[in-house]
Amino acid sequence: MEYTSVRFGSYVGRLFHFLFSLVITYALTSCAASKPMPYFNGAIDTNKLQNIQVPDQVIQRGDILGITIFSDNPEATAIFNQASVSTGTPASLQPVKGVGASSSQTSSGGYLVDNNGNIRLHAIGLMHAEGMTKDDLSDLITGTLVKLGVLTNPYCVVRFNNFKITVLGEVRSPGVFTVPGEKASVLEALGLAGDITDYGKKDRVMLIRENQGRRSYATLNLLDPSIFASPNFYLRQNDVLVVEPDSRKPTATDIQTLQYITVGATVVSSLAILISLFRK
Repeated sequence: MEYTSVRFGSYVGRLFHFLFSLVITYALTSCAASKPMPYFNGAIDTNKLQNIQVPDQVIQRGDILGITIFSDNPEATAIFNQASVSTGTPASLQPVKGVGASSSQTSSGGYLVDNNGNIRLHAIGLMHAEGMTKDDLSDLITGTLVKLGVLTNPYCVVRFNNFKITVLGEVRSPGVFTVPGEKASVLEALGLAGDITDYGKKDRVMLIRENQGRRSYATLNLLDPSIFASPNFYLRQNDVLVVEPDSRKPTATDIQTLQYITVGATVVSSLAILISLFRK
């Protein structure tokens, strides 16, 4: 009986060592797979990058434009502008009220670019905005006001009220982010999302972009310093970034398997301890 107990204890001990070795091997493999890759391998040509011009943002369907008109006669100018509301409610939640409110004025303030790429301004009418820059649209509105002849020295300022980007995939905090400065690079977008995780591929970042009803795709390699000279380095409103995961990233099944192995090792070690106690 004692001999059988010794043999059983020996088998349990061997099984425990096997499971323990398996857990250690799996843990070491996981650590090796999670080694992060640095950004921008190689030299960066700073002289070349100094000559790169940041492209102007282009107005798209679904954009909300803040348009403010000025002139030397403020009272006459007021009918062309959306009335400001002072209710203590944040501007993004205020309904549009006042003279000249139309269907293209949104509840967040501003003018919505409709599915045809148009906006409608009070006393001016329908204007096509899609594909223009802010300066282009400002010049068009100002020129129209000059032709109307109702304002003295008119001019206008156009802004994007809903410049947003989406970052998904292997980042620490995926989501939709609003950019108040109306300009964001790929690096700034990833910074907003908490950076790429150790399992994300820095050389496989997909950019999805809508342009005048057409969707385009591009793969960005953030390991290559030439990304700074890429036309896709600066994002446009409504762009989507998707960071591809590394194939070595543990799946839910892998994690569950490791949990089973850990539990099994714990049970075997407990049996070994019990057998050793009964043998004394």
